[in-house]
Amino acid sequence: MRTKALSTLSLLPLLISSSAFAIAVPDKAHLMTQGQSEIRVAPDMATLTVMVTALKPESLAAKEEVDTKVAALFSNLASLGVTKKDIDSGNVITRPDYQYGKDQAPPKLLGYQAERQISVRLYDLDKLSETLNTILVQGVQNIQQVSYDRRNANELRQQARIAAVAHARTIAEELSLAADRKLGEVYAIEYQQPHQSASRHYGMMDAKMASSEELDASYVQNEIEFSDQVQMVFLLN
Repeated sequence: MRTKALSTLSLLPLLISSSAFAIAVPDKAHLMTQGQSEIRVAPDMATLTVMVTALKPESLAAKEEVDTKVAALFSNLASLGVTKKDIDSGNVITRPDYQYGKDQAPPKLLGYQAERQISVRLYDLDKLSETLNTILVQGVQNIQQVSYDRRNANELRQQARIAAVAHARTIAEELSLAADRKLGEVYAIEYQQPHQSASRHYGMMDAKMASSEELDASYVQNEIEFSDQVQMVFLLN
């Protein structure tokens, strides 16, 4: 695990107008700093999002085919150690599927499309390629996304948040010392929850692509990032 504090955004309010900040500032001497942190770790889990679809002349037949594919998928994933609690399956959605021609020709009904989104949490990344193959063998051609995460993600987010606050204070201490002023208490803190994302979009995928040995290593992301930032206002004594 690598933790890094980013020191590029330190601000002296005596030099920069406070109107550039949403954070509240006092009417007396103060300084504002922005602390940032970044933690990089290897992922230890992945979430696979797939769409199971079927096109049939009748909506009921399309739904039944999707249900059959999903049941077979669950059974085969179980052989890889994936339990039902690690699978989230949405409700089936059915809709008519039309083909639209040229020259304002009336649309042609091709049948009824049934769709069901499935999310699979995988905790053994060494089985990622095999899991992708298993999904594709069941006739599921649309692997929408593979996202990577950590099982202790909340703990890492907390560490990043605390490191950002410590970084903001360190900058404030350095600036007040350089300005020959004594750093006072914290007057205000501005914080917004960061957006965390570590995903790959695969879209349409076939079994040949998923099983290629030379591509196996490319499936797993080497590192994922947990970063945070905070703005703080300190009084100057």
